[in-house]
Amino acid sequence: MIRLAVAGAMGRMGRCVVELASSDARFEVVAKLERGDRVELPKCDVLVDFTDAGGTGKWLEICRERRVAMVIGATGHNEALERRIIEAATVIPIVQAANFSVGVNTILRWVGKLAADLGTGYDIEIVETHHRNKLDAPSGTALSLADALRKPSRDRVEAGSGLVFGRQGKTGVRPVGEIGIHAVRMGEVVGQHEVHFSGPGETITIKHVAESRTMFAVGALRAAEWVSGRPPKLYGMRDVIE
Repeated sequence: MIRLAVAGAMGRMGRCVVELASSDARFEVVAKLERGDRVELPKCDVLVDFTDAGGTGKWLEICRERRVAMVIGATGHNEALERRIIEAATVIPIVQAANFSVGVNTILRWVGKLAADLGTGYDIEIVETHHRNKLDAPSGTALSLADALRKPSRDRVEAGSGLVFGRQGKTGVRPVGEIGIHAVRMGEVVGQHEVHFSGPGETITIKHVAESRTMFAVGALRAAEWVSGRPPKLYGMRDVIE
């Protein structure tokens, strides 16, 4: 049985992870943590983090000190914190993912190949929609999609100005190779991501709709089980799925 701590346990995702883990024979939930809690961490095997950038930084140092594996689902980290995560992964195993959905990670695997096959003659727009309480924009998944789209397409990056976040005013003619990212915040939408490829006479759209948070929690627990006992390294959800 894997001893599990959940950081951000009172949040939307945290509550879902605690609920599923509590009824799963593979896990024992030994701690339900919030950002303001004291630094004492009960003995555990894996900490699942669904807090925010401040919470991730706090629990990262505690897990590193106590040699506890981590599953990081919180997003909105700055470059300095990302560097700290990479460095901590030389000491403890960490699975970090902007999205724990198997469907989204499958899209991430193939969307770059589609962009490369279509070439810079097709404009790319990413549109993501989340509930009104989401703290960061654009979503971590949207940024991961942008990275996946750019990596196999060096000519796209070199030809255009890279990423543009929304548009306003007299933007002029769209540069070749540019990727637009747009964030919509409304209501109780769990999560929706669309990637549009539009070229001569046709548009291709890939769309993923998260119908509940349960699938994210299932993926996070799958990652927690997988990372327990692994050697120190920064892993992604692709490693878990494969």
